[in-house]
Amino acid sequence: MIAKVVTGWRPAGLIAYLLGPGEHEEHRNPRVVASWDGAPAFHEPPKTGPGEFDFDLRELIGVMQELPKELGLPLANPAPTPEGLPNAQEWMQWLRIAGRRKPPSLAPDWLKLYRYDPKAQAIVLKDGYVWHCPVRLHPDDPVLSDKQWEHVAQRLMDATEIHQAGCRWIAVRHADDHIHLMAVLVAQHESGRLTRFSPPFYKTRLREACQELEREFGLTPTPGIDRTAAKQPTRGEISKANRNRRPETARSELHRLISQAAASTHGPDRFFAKLDELQINYRLSYTATGRIRGCAYAMRFDQTRGGELVWFGGGKLAADLTWPKLLARWTSSPATDTPIERTNDGRSTPHARQDVLAEATAVVDAAAAAIRAEQEDPDGIAHAAGELLGTLALGKEYRTPGPLTTALDYYDRAARSPHRVLAHDLGPLARELRRAARKLAAIGAIHGRGSERFVLAALVLALAGLVAEICAWQQANARIHQAAAAERTINALPIDRAAAARAATVHARRPTPIPQASPEPVAQRRYAPGSRPAVHTPAYKPPPPNRRTR
Repeated sequence: MIAKVVTGWRPAGLIAYLLGPGEHEEHRNPRVVASWDGAPAFHEPPKTGPGEFDFDLRELIGVMQELPKELGLPLANPAPTPEGLPNAQEWMQWLRIAGRRKPPSLAPDWLKLYRYDPKAQAIVLKDGYVWHCPVRLHPDDPVLSDKQWEHVAQRLMDATEIHQAGCRWIAVRHADDHIHLMAVLVAQHESGRLTRFSPPFYKTRLREACQELEREFGLTPTPGIDRTAAKQPTRGEISKANRNRRPETARSELHRLISQAAASTHGPDRFFAKLDELQINYRLSYTATGRIRGCAYAMRFDQTRGGELVWFGGGKLAADLTWPKLLARWTSSPATDTPIERTNDGRSTPHARQDVLAEATAVVDAAAAAIRAEQEDPDGIAHAAGELLGTLALGKEYRTPGPLTTALDYYDRAARSPHRVLAHDLGPLARELRRAARKLAAIGAIHGRGSERFVLAALVLALAGLVAEICAWQQANARIHQAAAAERTINALPIDRAAAARAATVHARRPTPIPQASPEPVAQRRYAPGSRPAVHTPAYKPPPPNRRTR
């Protein structure tokens, strides 16, 4: 049982959606199955015709809008920023310095709708008072009756304390496997006074209540919150990608490309050069001493209606892509200084590519053996294996997603450690996996033709074996999310056992070097303030030879 919360400002809009046909006409037989007063039948809207969605929603909308209207809250979406509102500049400055102080009595009504965001350094709209929570069952779960769903809704609203606060709420069912909880977060006290209500720790309490209900009804168990889920695209981003006929959102593509760029480089300079190659714009922020504090990224095609780029900070893409975490990753593994044999035009030779692929295969095999023998922390190996897979996908498929890219997307969560960003203990084999990833990046495009095909197949097969060991270890430690992600990765990898079996006959594997000393840290770059432009837009250049672009 999964519950996910979103907020908004339009009670009428949400009610019309829940009791209507849906965006793709997927709703069937919509009905109110629970309510704050225990009388859901009383709030069922009357029918106005023979159609499945012919409802008169005016009375239900009026009931749900009554308290926010009395409190003076808007019934439509406010402007994203207060620009253009009466005395906007004066009161925006007050919001910047007010902290947690309440607005003075002479403040305009719109002031209570906005707050100062110190991270964005801007005045932003607060979360809306319309609380919307879809509650969905696993496909293998039995179909619950309306009475059972009423019990589920009451338990969840009690867990969030929304019911106890006196807020009005309903539960709407229009499918077998889920309901929608809708609440208006305006509390009505016994004295008749109205206030906005903020449910305390509702995400954690919802998760705990869902797990209790799973045990009570015998439903498919789901794990607790482990903070390893990737940042998901918003509905607006998904709609934008669909309108532009792109296979994925800009956030998802940036997440993968920035992860691949970080895995294939060793230090800021090479990282920025890789971003230029991938045609990714980046914007740097600095401390007062000229040290890089953070980096935001944007795709050239992802723009607002006004033609401005849409920027994503590293932390908005993934927790391990913040600038401090990137520096920690680069300093924790050895640099790749071994020269690569190249042709006159600068490309790596076929023999050099086979050497690097074979060496990476040996490291992967050694890492899998270390997990089986419990000789090294699997968390470190799991994260480093994701870097190797990402670099391999970039070298073989570049910007055109294929089976390796699909496997990389599946593996993302398997590489994450619950409740922390990076592994605490990075052993020698994890460091060697990272070093192998950077050597793969150094050889450039991986063609997979001729004898190289067999060595590449051996590496993919070895990666499948390593991911299988990681999956078994995750299952043994009750990490359901990570084990499921690893299992999906194995199924997505393009394994060619016949080709892998021939690898030993065309190339002798080299022994895997084990580091004996700690790597030297990567120096953090410093700039005099203003000496480097904050925003860098790479000049357009055609894609590298032998690689396809979307």
